[in-house]
Amino acid sequence: MSSSHHSHHSHHMPTLAALMTPFPYHIDMEATVEEAVAMMDEHGVRHLPVTRSGELETVISKGDIERAHAPGHRLEEQQLYVHDLCARRPFVADIHDPLDKILLAMADTGIGSVLVMREGELVGIVTVTDVLRFCSRYLAELAQPVDDSIA
Repeated sequence: MSSSHHSHHSHHMPTLAALMTPFPYHIDMEATVEEAVAMMDEHGVRHLPVTRSGELETVISKGDIERAHAPGHRLEEQQLYVHDLCARRPFVADIHDPLDKILLAMADTGIGSVLVMREGELVGIVTVTDVLRFCSRYLAELAQPVDDSIA
C-alpha cells in the first residue's frame, strides 16, 4: 500500500481483496459437526470452506449447523458430519472480480458467503457481515472532509 495521496481517490471499483477475510483454515468433509463448531469458535468465524481430499468443495455456516440442531430436525443418536450439512454448491469468485457484480449476485441469490479464489487457490471468504462492515467504512470515508494534510 503506497501512500500516493495525489491520485485523489479516482473512485475505481474495489475488488473482493478489499473486504475478504483471508482464509488459511478450512475443514474436511469427513470432520464431525462438533469439530466444525470448535474451529469456528476458535477463529471467531461463522463460515468455513469445506474440502474433500484437499480440494475445495463447498462452505458450511453456523446457520447450517443451527438449523440441523433445531427441534424436530434432530437425529438424536446420530453423529452428524460436515458433509451431512453442506449440500449446496459454494459461490466462488475470483479475487479480481469487481465488487458491484459480486454484491449484486449475493443479493439476487440470497447467499451469505462467497469463497474467494486466486489462480485456483482458496485465499479468502467474503460474508454478508464483511460486506456491511466494508460499506460502512466506505461511506464514512466518503463523508470525510477532503483535506489530507491532517492524515
